[in-house]
Amino acid sequence: MKRHLAVAAALLTFSVGARAATSVHLTVGQDHAAVGESFQVEVSALSDSDDNPTNARLHVSPGLSVQGPNISTSQQISFTNGHFERRRGIEVTWIVTGTKPGRFTVGPATVDVGNASLQSDAVTIEVVAGGFLQRNRGFDPSNPFDPFGLLRRMPNFPGLDDLEAQAGGRPSAPDEYTAAHAADPMAFVRATVTPTHAVVGQEVRLRIYAYGSRGPFDEINSSEPSRADFLSQVVVDSSYRQPRYVVPIDGTDWSVVKLREVAIFPLHSGVLKVGSMKVGMRGPGYPEDGPLQGLVRYSPELSVVVTDPPLAGRPPGYELGDVGNFNLSANVDPRRIDAGDAVSVKIRVEGSGNLPHTVKLPEQNGVDWPAPTTKEAITPTSSAVTGWRDFNYVVRIENPGNVDLGEVTLPFYDPAAARYRVARVRLGNVEVAPSQKAAVTPNAAAAASAAKDPLDGLGPPRKQLGTMTASERHLTDTRSFWLLVAFGPLSVLGLRGVVELSRRARRRFESRARSTSTLVKKALAEARTAASAKNVGPVAGALERAVYASVEARLGLKGRATLRDRLRGELVLRGADDELAKDIVTVLDDCDRLRFAEGTGLGPSELVTLATSVVARLDRARPPSRDRAA
Repeated sequence: MKRHLAVAAALLTFSVGARAATSVHLTVGQDHAAVGESFQVEVSALSDSDDNPTNARLHVSPGLSVQGPNISTSQQISFTNGHFERRRGIEVTWIVTGTKPGRFTVGPATVDVGNASLQSDAVTIEVVAGGFLQRNRGFDPSNPFDPFGLLRRMPNFPGLDDLEAQAGGRPSAPDEYTAAHAADPMAFVRATVTPTHAVVGQEVRLRIYAYGSRGPFDEINSSEPSRADFLSQVVVDSSYRQPRYVVPIDGTDWSVVKLREVAIFPLHSGVLKVGSMKVGMRGPGYPEDGPLQGLVRYSPELSVVVTDPPLAGRPPGYELGDVGNFNLSANVDPRRIDAGDAVSVKIRVEGSGNLPHTVKLPEQNGVDWPAPTTKEAITPTSSAVTGWRDFNYVVRIENPGNVDLGEVTLPFYDPAAARYRVARVRLGNVEVAPSQKAAVTPNAAAAASAAKDPLDGLGPPRKQLGTMTASERHLTDTRSFWLLVAFGPLSVLGLRGVVELSRRARRRFESRARSTSTLVKKALAEARTAASAKNVGPVAGALERAVYASVEARLGLKGRATLRDRLRGELVLRGADDELAKDIVTVLDDCDRLRFAEGTGLGPSELVTLATSVVARLDRARPPSRDRAA
């Protein structure tokens, strides 16, 4: 079996407005190659921020030539602790060829996210003089017909597959890989969902397989199927570590591999769609549809009919989406407290399916249940998504006595039994003693509140008339004292006003700095400066930012999320004339050529001139009406 060397870079964290995490992973298809033999290098970058990873670059040692890249975008959505989490990313593929023998370094790969540049680790690959390389299989004395895996490397001569199968060298394929008929004589992609009819929250398995009739192949340049109406738990995220099988279809042996397996949970009722997956198949005997594209095939679009669980027999307190098979356990500590103190209550929900996010708590006077803290562990397996979720409460009990905390319940729908069930767990009793805090007696309270004689300190009564002596003047009788007292609050209010005015001014300044017009002008200026200095790398990056920002601002189209071969048509649909759409695609294609030093296309100065013209014409473009856009 072909070995794969995967190098995972450290998870890098940085700050872009809010704290976000980005991971960069580099994968090399093999650790040895012959001179002139090509191998594939893949880089995946995922970001938790609103900034998509862009501008992927690959560094290689002299002695290796690079073709590419080919870039596809991806998006992951998960639901954790009651919150949606969205991750945006790109998958980038290069084809690398060794031009001379030796040990060479592949990587690091670099991507830009916001204002930061992030790198993966590098790997070492050995290139040997031309000849046969044994990679698919080591020495196997149990297979007398193919002890060194030679048959794997030879063309598909009639009878060799049967010979190897008889020798026990080829495992039989599980039933899930079997296809009734071939959708294409050379290669096709098959997708299944199980079950096709489900209730809201029920686990549905999406499986996608690739079939080829001309021997083994590799997956390249794939795009993930859309599934916006589902929560997802990925079981198989790549075909590179999946076993390859040979299955007979219509009298022909086909090589088959599983591309993806995902557990999906419908979020609402209706006929929900799972989109098509694009797959590039690359290998001997498979003609490529374009550079770095492979033989392109698409899986069929699938539908899942989703309904609400039945109303008949629905228990009180059932939450829509709580579907699976669950049980409850609980722990209360301590069991003896004073009135007014608290106990720790941990409730665990465990089982398979869509783990619930709430449980039903008992209600009684004198027992306060605050919001819980949660902890969870979810594991997608080949058969089901299993795991547990803990709810940790700090429960305060006010009334003394032997307090029964009651029973916690969890109503859920079991699709295997097609009925509702209720998981239960009793919390037991807690001995609550009267509070030991000292109480204030009525006599002590009366003594403490006794008023002093209001005439104390006035002196003895006067015995004869006379001028009244001036009373002693106190500090609080002066005006300056009260002015000084008022100065503190007034100065705080004044300082707060100055700070608020400065914040507003800074926000207005930052808003102007982020405006599309300012961004485009700044990017074009950077491109001109770089072109004058003959620094071609920054020219391509700056022009791409200017063109993509103008397209999104004027036509409402996110160009980076649109496949390049479909971009021209999308631009025309959004209101650009055909000539303008053609020039936009030309600028973006030439930016790619310029970045990777390919010999064709416009030079830096000509490309800056064309991009400036494109931006100016975009400013005059009219967005389409709603009817036309639809």
